[in-house]
Amino acid sequence: MSYPYLIQGSNITVVIGNVPHTISKTHLTYEKVKDAIKAGDWETVKDIIEPKKIILSYGKGNVSVQGEQLFWKGKEFHSALASRMIAMLQEGFTIEPMVEFMENLMTNPSKQAVTELYGFLEKNNLPITPDGCFLAYKKVRDNYFDVHSGTMDNSVGNIVSMERNEVDDNRNNTCSAGLHFCSESYLRSFGGERVVIVKINPRDVVSIPTDYNEAKGRACVYEVIGEVGSSDEDTHAAFSQAVQSNASNNTYIYPVAAPKLGSTAFYLGYTDGFTGSLYNPDYSSMTEQRNYEEGFDKGSEDAFDEDAPRYQYVEKETKPPVSGAWPFPNEMG
Repeated sequence: MSYPYLIQGSNITVVIGNVPHTISKTHLTYEKVKDAIKAGDWETVKDIIEPKKIILSYGKGNVSVQGEQLFWKGKEFHSALASRMIAMLQEGFTIEPMVEFMENLMTNPSKQAVTELYGFLEKNNLPITPDGCFLAYKKVRDNYFDVHSGTMDNSVGNIVSMERNEVDDNRNNTCSAGLHFCSESYLRSFGGERVVIVKINPRDVVSIPTDYNEAKGRACVYEVIGEVGSSDEDTHAAFSQAVQSNASNNTYIYPVAAPKLGSTAFYLGYTDGFTGSLYNPDYSSMTEQRNYEEGFDKGSEDAFDEDAPRYQYVEKETKPPVSGAWPFPNEMG
């Protein structure tokens, strides 16, 4: 079943059940709706425009999603974290690591930390681990002891801790007591000969100071899981290779969905583009030629970006003519 639609300027309007739905080009689902229309995948078009009103539960059951709303223990939750999780679902990503992060975060007794932490991570490009913790940087002395007191050993594998009530929870006190962690940008502003990677549970974060453009934080516990070189190149690559080999189970490999199968011009164009075949829009209809071209461009882009294929062309199944003549396939031995 197809739906009436109109693509005009920067908007797509689709009519489902006599109700028009307009998606602007700035909306995150615009390209997905456009691709689904060109592929003739009307079920996906409807699912994107009219999300199923079922409630999906995650993790321990504390996190649930209904449409574009996220709930914590049945209460709607508004935050940068909730918005990111909804966007990830709409883009087809799994949100299990984010759910684990949220489960940990919500056990933090500080309302301010709960409100501010995810925005700090996103702003400073600090990754979340599958078990719901996050990774950050820390500068230490050449012997791995902390720069300030020289009493805390930050060798790889050590867990460093202090009493939570000894950590300054006033974010306006920019240089104060606590176990410090930071973003890459802050490293140039602090002394120390070595850079280590620390793994922190969100529940153990106490405050995000306001200085240095909110590029550092204070916690009461962290685990030292790796070390990177002192050069900018080494530091920038810390979370892609060097640290991952030292960290314990701190990367998540997203499952690759099987490509959608179809026999339209868009699917053929996509498959030709993805596999590097010759551009061959052999269609008499201008609409089908445009759909082939659109699919070919998208397939070429995905192949260039080394993405998994999203679509795959298959020949239409043709039923053999019914006849009383030989051969009789059901009677052959």
